[in-house]
Amino acid sequence: MQPRTLEDAKKISNRISSSLRVFVVAFFFVAAPPASAQDAAVRQTFDRYIESVNGADLTIASQIWSHTTDVIVVTPFGRFAGWDAVQKSVYVDFLKNSFTERKLQPSNVAVVVNGDTAWLTFDWTFSGKMTANGQTIASKGWESHVYRKGRDGWRIVQLHYSVPPPPQ
Repeated sequence: MQPRTLEDAKKISNRISSSLRVFVVAFFFVAAPPASAQDAAVRQTFDRYIESVNGADLTIASQIWSHTTDVIVVTPFGRFAGWDAVQKSVYVDFLKNSFTERKLQPSNVAVVVNGDTAWLTFDWTFSGKMTANGQTIASKGWESHVYRKGRDGWRIVQLHYSVPPPPQ
């Protein structure tokens, strides 16, 4: 079909352009999994993290943390590199040996997924009963995680948490 006038050519061009835009938009919706599905997978690993902290559960922790040497955890009580150090210092020495009860409650959770990497931030409240004297404690703070997707799913590779400064 040959356009007879400049106006006919513009109409054909507009139809082609509109069709192309519809195709491109449809392609991206079909080709890429929805962000919410990726977010949900990261959130599932995060929920298991909360469960691992509350139970000081090394079995769960082992399933959600990367076991690579580039794992890093930064806390007010120290900096730990590698899964072995995280397992011993965070899960055994701190969570398991320091507390008979633990309750980490997240709020204001935000997830961002970018390819095979994701980051998650949240506010937390922690309550627990200390092993040494049975005293209960409560604290609040903020935490961020970095996750990497591998053949076994999303794994934590970095964690940083901080607490508010003490009152003046």
